[in-house]
Amino acid sequence: MPGLGVAIWIAISTVPFLFQKRVKEAFTRNIELTFDDKNFLIQEYGVKSGSLIKELTIPWAEMESYKCSFSSGVTYLTIGLRDGSTNNLSFKEEKTQEQIINEKSVFSIFYYYVKQYNSDKQQEDIIILKPGFLTTSAGAFVLYSVATLAVVAIVIHLVLAPKTFGLSFMGFFIIIGLLVKRKTDKDLYYKINQLEPRLPID
Repeated sequence: MPGLGVAIWIAISTVPFLFQKRVKEAFTRNIELTFDDKNFLIQEYGVKSGSLIKELTIPWAEMESYKCSFSSGVTYLTIGLRDGSTNNLSFKEEKTQEQIINEKSVFSIFYYYVKQYNSDKQQEDIIILKPGFLTTSAGAFVLYSVATLAVVAIVIHLVLAPKTFGLSFMGFFIIIGLLVKRKTDKDLYYKINQLEPRLPID
């Protein structure tokens, strides 16, 4: 029975990945980005129709922070505004993380304009790179607390129900994945903070 439980859990976990491509296609748009000294303009067009679907203008002066991450050739950018709202954006670029950071990409151009905007602003007015929750001290406390509870739960499970002991490791594997993500996010945050502001033309 423990083996059956693990198999069912794996099957349920893989279902979203089987339909991932189809779901992404439904929400994919062609985009045109315009950067200038005042605004960041995003225009979305239908893939098949080519008609303008949505237009979003974000003034640099209204931005307070941004967060970014990269996964499977997609750049994820979260822009926090001074009114407390956020804009969550994702751009398919088919590049590695190193290429996105160091070569011409949505992120590298965005980063250049953020640095240009910040260059003559007071500290309270600059746009800051915001670390992910897991990289903060609060995130670390929550993560290590949950990891400790997971270890305790595994020990209790081993003592009380040794026959189904294998099932208790599923939660522990999730914790390990979060620890790896914390390390990756910290490395990325440090790397971005060390970048030189330049407009890539390659």
